[in-house]
Amino acid sequence: MPVRINDIIDEISTYVPDSGLRLVEKAYVFSARVHQGQTRLNGEPYLNHPLEVAYIVAQMRLDVVSVAAALLHDTIEDSLTKREDIKAEFGEEVASVVDGLTKISRIDFRSEEEKQAENFRKMILAMSKDLRVLLIKLIDRLHNMRTLAFHTRQNQLRIARETLDIYAPLANRLGIHWLQTELENLSFMYLEPEDYRILKAKMDSIAREKEDYLRNFMARVRLKLEEAGIKSDIKSRIKHIYSVYQKLKRQNISLSNVYDVLGIRIIVDTEAECYAALGVIHGSWKPIQQRIKDFIAQPKPNGYKSLHTTVIGPGGDRIEIQIRTREMDSVANDGIAAHWLYKDYAKTHDDAKFDPSKETHELSWLRRLLESHRELKNPRDFLRSVKLDLYPEEVFVFTPKGEVFQFPVGATPLDFAYSVHTQLGHQCIGAKVNGQIVKLNYELKSGDVVEILRSSKQHPSKDWLRIAKTSRAKNKIQAWLRAQEREQGIALGREMVEKKLKAVHPEQDVDLESIAKVFAYKSTDDFLAAIGFGRLSVNHVLNKLYPDYQKKKARSQAAEKKAEGASVVVKGVDNLLIRFAKCCRPIPGDDIVGFITRGKGITVHRSTCQYASEIDSQRMIPVEWDMGVNESHEVEMSVVCEDRPGMLGSITAAIGAKNVNISRLKALPLADGNSACQFFVAIKNLAELERLTADLKRIKGVIRVERR
Repeated sequence: MPVRINDIIDEISTYVPDSGLRLVEKAYVFSARVHQGQTRLNGEPYLNHPLEVAYIVAQMRLDVVSVAAALLHDTIEDSLTKREDIKAEFGEEVASVVDGLTKISRIDFRSEEEKQAENFRKMILAMSKDLRVLLIKLIDRLHNMRTLAFHTRQNQLRIARETLDIYAPLANRLGIHWLQTELENLSFMYLEPEDYRILKAKMDSIAREKEDYLRNFMARVRLKLEEAGIKSDIKSRIKHIYSVYQKLKRQNISLSNVYDVLGIRIIVDTEAECYAALGVIHGSWKPIQQRIKDFIAQPKPNGYKSLHTTVIGPGGDRIEIQIRTREMDSVANDGIAAHWLYKDYAKTHDDAKFDPSKETHELSWLRRLLESHRELKNPRDFLRSVKLDLYPEEVFVFTPKGEVFQFPVGATPLDFAYSVHTQLGHQCIGAKVNGQIVKLNYELKSGDVVEILRSSKQHPSKDWLRIAKTSRAKNKIQAWLRAQEREQGIALGREMVEKKLKAVHPEQDVDLESIAKVFAYKSTDDFLAAIGFGRLSVNHVLNKLYPDYQKKKARSQAAEKKAEGASVVVKGVDNLLIRFAKCCRPIPGDDIVGFITRGKGITVHRSTCQYASEIDSQRMIPVEWDMGVNESHEVEMSVVCEDRPGMLGSITAAIGAKNVNISRLKALPLADGNSACQFFVAIKNLAELERLTADLKRIKGVIRVERR
C-alpha cells in the first residue's frame, strides 16, 4: 500500500514536537505541486517515490530537515524549481541538503577509472557540508533498487553494479547494517539472478528446518541467563544472502561448511552483562576457540560493537551467538543515526542537527575522505584513498601503472601474481613492494605498490598452497602440481611396462594403445599413469596378456620362496579358523603368538604387538609358520618424505618395481612441511618387506620408512 503523508507525520510525531511538523507538511504540498502529472516507469504517480523515501528517513528518526529534504529531493532535478525557490520557501538548511542531493544525482559512474575518481570527488563534496545528504541519498537509492524491476535489463545491471560498488560500501562505513544488507541482496538478485535464486531457496530451506531447533535452543539460553540473574532479549538471526555468497566464493566452500548461516542474538542492559552472558554460554556449551571475537574491546571502524562466539549446540550443530547491549544493537543496525539519538542530539530540540564534529571516532573515516579531497589533486590517488576507507576488511594494492587489485586480508604476492596471469604466478620468485624486495609469504597491505619478480626456471611447489590465500591461486597451483605428477607417473609407467613386456617377448613391438583398451582405460596416458602411481601392477598386466608365461614363472618363484623359508599360513592346529590381527598384521618371518578367540578361532599376532601383551596368557596357544604355503598378507607401511612434485610417483614406482601390489594409499601434509604417505601393500614374507624397505630408504627425499 502506498505511503501517505499522514503515515510520515505519525512516524515523526513519536520523536519530534508538533511544532516541527509544519515544515514537513509544507514540503509535502510543495512536492505534490511540482511533481503533479509526472509518473514513474511502473505507472505510479511520481510523488509516491519522495513519500517512500521520506517515510524511511522518518523511520530512521532523522530530524525534520532531513524528512523535508527527502520530500523535496527531486524537485530541482525533475521540475523547473531552482535552489533559490527552495531557500525562499524552506530556508538555507533545507535548500543546502536538497542541493547536495541534486549534485549527487547528476553523477555518472559509467566511466573509466579516472572519471569515476572525479565523480567520487563530487560526491564527497556534495555530502561534506552535511552528512544528511548522504543518508538521504542512500535511502533514495534503496527505494530505486526496490522498484528496479521496471527498468530495462541493461539499466538493471548498471544500477545494481553501481549500488554494489559504491552505495552499499558507504552504508557499511556509516554502520547502517540493515541498509547495507538490503542494497547488497537486491544488487545480487539482479546481477546474478540464477545464483541468487538457488542460494535463497537453500537458505530458506535451512531456516525452515532449523526453526524449532533454534526456538528450543533460545529457550534454554534464556533459562541459563535467568538462573545467572541476567535479563535479556533473545532473537534468532539469519546471515544475509549476499554475505553467504561472498563467503562461498572467497573460501571456495559449500553451503554446508558455512557455520554462521543461522544464529541467535542476545541483548542485555550493560557491557558488564555482555561478558557475564558470554561466561554463562561458554559454561553451558563448548565454544570453538578460533570463533570467539571481542568487538567491544576492539570495535570495527564503523563503530560496531558486539561479542561473537560459536558453540557446539545440542546434536552437534554449530551456532553463532552475538551478545550486545541495546545501544550496541541500535548502532549495529542504524549506525550513525543511532549515535545521534543516543547522544541526545534530537531528543529535546525540534531543530536538532547531527554534528559530525561531535562524533570523533565513528566519523574519523569521513574526515579522512574530506582531507583526501583537499590534499590529493590527482583523481587516481583520490580513488585509492576512497577505496581504502570504504573497504576496511579488504586489501587494495596497485601495480606500478596504478591498476587496482582487491584481495582478502592476508593475501600474498602469489595471489597478486596469479590474479594478473597464470604463467606469471607459476614463475613468481618474489616481489618488490613499495620498491623493496619481499618474500612470497609477505602479507600485502592496503596501499602497497606491487611488482612481481619472475624466473623461467621457477615452478610451483606444494608449499605454495599454504602461502596463497585466494581460491584462484590455490586452484592454479593444484592444477600445475597434478599435471606434473601425472607426467612423471606416465613416464614411470611407460618405462616399467616396456621393460617387463620386452623381457617376455623381446622380438615384439609394444602396442601400449591396444593394451590400454584391453584394461578399459580411455587413453594410453591414463593406463600408464595407473601403472606409474601403483594403482595397477605390471604383474597383473602380464597375467592377463600372457597367462601361461606367468604360471610358469609363479611355479619357479614358489620354489625359490620355499627355499628361502617364506610361507603364509599357521601350522600346529587342526580344524580351527585362523585369522591374522589387523592391529599388527603379521607376515611369515615374524615371531608370532596365537590366542583363542571365542567364536572366531585363533587370532595370530606379532609377539611384539602391544595389544597381544594385554591378552590373558591362559588364552595363548603355540603357533608357527607353515613353510609349504605361499600367500600374501596386507602390511601397513608409513613413509615420511619431502613434500614436492613427483615424490609420490617415485615411491609407488619403487614398490611396483618389486612386483608388490598397493591395495590402498593415503598422503597427508605434516606440520613441519613434509608429507606422510600411508601404504597398504601385499607382502609374502619378512625378507621381501625388508628388501622393499631398503629400496624405499634409498629414494632421494625419503626421510623415514616404518612398518606400522
